Amino acid sequence: MKNLYILLVLLICFGCTKHINNENNTIPSLDLTKDYPQKEINFHDIGDVEYIPLETTDESLIKCSIKLAISDKYIVVLANMLDRVTYFFDRKGKFLSKIDKQGNGPGEYIVPHNVTIDFKNEECYVYDSKIQKIHVYSFIGKWKRELTVPKGIYWGDMYDYNPNYLIAYNRKHDFLNPEKVPEDKAPYHLINKQDGKYIPLNIKVEKKVGRTLRKGRDEMGFPNIESMTFIHSFISNNHDILISDFGLDTIYSYKNNILTPIAVQYPTVHSDDVPLIIAPEIYTDQFLTFRPIRMEYIPKSINKPYWDAPYLMWNRETNEINEIIHWYDSNILDDDTNNENKKNSLPEMHGQWNETNHIHYQLSAEQLLELYEAGKLKGKLKEIAPKLKFDDNNVVAICKLK
Repeated sequence: MKNLYILLVLLICFGCTKHINNENNTIPSLDLTKDYPQKEINFHDIGDVEYIPLETTDESLIKCSIKLAISDKYIVVLANMLDRVTYFFDRKGKFLSKIDKQGNGPGEYIVPHNVTIDFKNEECYVYDSKIQKIHVYSFIGKWKRELTVPKGIYWGDMYDYNPNYLIAYNRKHDFLNPEKVPEDKAPYHLINKQDGKYIPLNIKVEKKVGRTLRKGRDEMGFPNIESMTFIHSFISNNHDILISDFGLDTIYSYKNNILTPIAVQYPTVHSDDVPLIIAPEIYTDQFLTFRPIRMEYIPKSINKPYWDAPYLMWNRETNEINEIIHWYDSNILDDDTNNENKKNSLPEMHGQWNETNHIHYQLSAEQLLELYEAGKLKGKLKEIAPKLKFDDNNVVAICKLK
C-alpha cells in the first residue's frame, strides 16, 4: 500500500511538469509583421554533408518517401498513407529489414497514421486511429505489444521522448465530434511505452487553433475535412521538444521534463479575426525555422496561406531573423538567379527528426541522373550519380551542423 502511494505521488508530480517561468527575464519577441533581410543558405556552409544512397532491392523499393528518422546507426523511412511500410537501413544505406503488417488480424494495422521510432530500445510504434491502437514492433518486424488509445483521443504528431515515454498531441478537436467528447484543454501528453496510459503536460490551451480550416459533411453526409496538413504545432530536436501551439503566443522547449518559454510572438495569435500563427519546421540548439501563417480558409486553395508565408530563420544565439529564400547544395550547380523561383524551390523539411543538431533532405535518383547528364553535379554527388538507376531509392543527404 505504501509503495502504491509513493507511485501515485510520483505520477502526479511528473504529470504536472516542472514549469520554468521567465517573467523576470526577457523572452525574445518574434515580430511577424517585419520584412527581414533575405538570405540564401548553402548546406555546406552550415555543416558537414554526408550523402547516403538507400539500397534498392525487390524488398526495399520505396513507393513514397516522406518522413525519415535518423540515428547514428540507422536510417528509417517511416510508413505513411501511400506506402504503408517502414524500412530500416544502416547508416551506409544497406537495407536491413522492414515492417509490413497491413491487415485486420492480431498485431496488424490498417492505416499507419503516425509512426515513431525509439532508437535506444529499438522499437517502432505504429498508431492506427481507425482501430485506436498503437502497435509496437521490433526493428526486425516482430510484434511485441499493443497500447490501447482511449475514445476521444487522436494522437497527431508523436515523437520518442525518453526511454519510458512517447510525447504526442491530441488533435481530436480538428475533426468532427459526433460523440461530443469534451475538448482536451491540455492536449500535449506523455504516453507510457508499456501500457499506453497518458499524462498531460502542464500547458493549457483555452482557445484552440487547429490546422483544419473547414470541417463539415458533404451532400452524401460523409465527413468533409479541409486541413493545412503541412504544418505542425510541435517538432523534435532529438529529446528537446519545441512546442509552438497555434492557439498560444508563447513558444516552449520541453526537455528533461522541464517546460521553458523561449520566445513569444508579436502580434498575438488572436489579435485579428483570422489567427496569425507560427508553424515551426526545423529546430536545433542554435536556430528555429518557421512560417508565420494567417489561418484563412481559401476554397480550392487550402494551402495557399502556407506557400505565401515567408520562410523565416531565427538565430537563437544572436537573436537575428532572416527570410530564407533558398536552401541549396553547392554540389548541385544552379544558374537560376530568379528569387521567386528559388523561393518556390525551398526543400520540404517539415518536422525533422534526427540526431541532435542534424537536418536532412532527400534527392531522387531520377533528379540526380538528369543533373549529372546536364553537367550540373560536382564532388560526392558527381561520384554517386553514375551508379544510380532512374527508379532507385532516394539519396539521403544528412547535414551535421557545425
